[in-house]
Amino acid sequence: MRLAHHTIWIDRPREAVFDFFTDFTQASRWRQHVESMSVVGGGPPRAGSRVTFTVSIMGERYTLELEVLACERPSRWRHHSFEPHFSGYVEYLFETEGTGTRVTFTINTKPKGLYGWLAIPLIYLRREKPYSEQLPNLKRVMEEG
Repeated sequence: MRLAHHTIWIDRPREAVFDFFTDFTQASRWRQHVESMSVVGGGPPRAGSRVTFTVSIMGERYTLELEVLACERPSRWRHHSFEPHFSGYVEYLFETEGTGTRVTFTINTKPKGLYGWLAIPLIYLRREKPYSEQLPNLKRVMEEG
C-alpha cells in the first residue's frame, strides 16, 4: 500500500541534489525529527549499507537503523527500516526537469501480524502528515545555498 507520495521541483542539478541528500551531516537541516545520521562503519552509502539515525519525537530521543536497498547516483535512493509490524520501503527518485530536479518521495508498506493490521486504519488516516514538510525543507535549504 502506498502510504505517502510527495513530489517537488528544486532549482539545482540532480547530481547536486542527490549528493546533498546523501550527505548525512546535513540531515538535521531538512529531515523532520532527525538529529543525526551516519553510515555504520563509515564510508559513502551504497546498497547494503546500514545507516543509524537519531530522532527526537515529542521530547523523546530514539536511535534507529535503516538498510540501504538502492543508492544509484544521481537517480534513485531506496531504504527500509526494521519495523516489527510493517515491511516495505521508502524511495526517492531524482529526475532532471528543465534546469532543475524533480524529487519524488514514496513510502510503500505492508502490515505484518495482528498489530500491523490493526494499526493500518490509523496510519492511513494520517499518512501524508508525518513527511509533508520534508521535501519543502530540502528545497528551501538547497535553494538558499
